[in-house]
Amino acid sequence: MSTLLEIQSRFAAGVFQGSDGILSDLADDGRQAARFEVYRNNTHASILEVLADAFPTVQTLLGESLFTRLVTAFIRHAPSRANHLLDYGAELPDFIALSEPLADRPWLVDAARLDWARNAAYGAAEAAPMGADALQGLTAEALLALRPALVPSATLLNSDWPIHTIWMNADALAESGVAPRAEAVLTARPAMQVETILLHPAERALLQTLQDGGTLGEAAVAAQQTDPAFDLMTAFAGHLSAGIFTHRKNEEPKEN
Repeated sequence: MSTLLEIQSRFAAGVFQGSDGILSDLADDGRQAARFEVYRNNTHASILEVLADAFPTVQTLLGESLFTRLVTAFIRHAPSRANHLLDYGAELPDFIALSEPLADRPWLVDAARLDWARNAAYGAAEAAPMGADALQGLTAEALLALRPALVPSATLLNSDWPIHTIWMNADALAESGVAPRAEAVLTARPAMQVETILLHPAERALLQTLQDGGTLGEAAVAAQQTDPAFDLMTAFAGHLSAGIFTHRKNEEPKEN
């Protein structure tokens, strides 16, 4: 007799990989194969809808038919193991990177990563933003020693392709193609809405250093090495007021 785990494994293989091994475990009134096919099709349709919502840029760039073929192959390769479908799809960019039929569209991988960063930001944890009051009264030395963290919803993406331009103009670029040009993007949900911000190279260096755990002084050096004319304080103040920064857990301000 099959164990419950074996039955569950055959059922999952039937749903996601097209295997019919589970049919022998189902009560048979002559229609179990047709009913299971309906269940399998409905499951695939639901997952396709979830992934289309999560990867709108990729779907636009590929077109609905090719996107459906991509997702069908992805479901078989990496069936969902998440608690709910909103967490499903994180592996799709890497799957695209390994896809030989899509090798002539190398920008598609980073477009998918941007789509997923925006999708993941919606469900990211909340964190109290660092306010300007956290800087009041600090000496210059103490200010430069600060290690602001990026809020949990924030993702920095550095690409050899113009991913922000692709995201903004996917309909047009689906027809005309994409020329190489590096762009860096910050996605975050500092309030209720997910923001997607094109970054200056020095701004990217600033935020990357802070994300990697560096101090504000180290981030300032990285930014100025990238572009000596970069207005560091204006950029930092802008992100601070936008709620992009939070305190690191071991550096949270103490309550009075």
